[in-house]
Amino acid sequence: MPRVRLDRGQLNRVIKGEARRELRKSARQVLNLARLKAPVDTGRLRASGRLIESSFLGLRPKIAVVFTADYAQAVNDGTRPHIIRPKTKQALRFVIGGRVVFAKVVHHPGTKARPFLDDALRQVSARRGYTYENG
Repeated sequence: MPRVRLDRGQLNRVIKGEARRELRKSARQVLNLARLKAPVDTGRLRASGRLIESSFLGLRPKIAVVFTADYAQAVNDGTRPHIIRPKTKQALRFVIGGRVVFAKVVHHPGTKARPFLDDALRQVSARRGYTYENG
């Protein structure tokens, strides 16, 4: 009877290499799709997208898709109503309808979520046959 002998070390290296390639490919697709879905005003949000790779002692590779613009989370998740106060001056200054307006406090109504990153992750996961769980 023929026998097959597997080199477990080699088999592990092949599996880990394929897993890393799949992870990188999926993460790149999420990043690219999220960039396309990101709302654009100045382009700063879209340009701030990055992949950050990490692993623990070469094991458990992880890739984070991040947008580093300081307002990225507020755009993706939305904001609750909140109060805005001046940090350094006595009043806030902004333009409404071509007129300069000053205010000591603004009651911001909040913003609706525009989940560009969540949508991209959900779409790529479905396309690649993965289960997406938010949390």
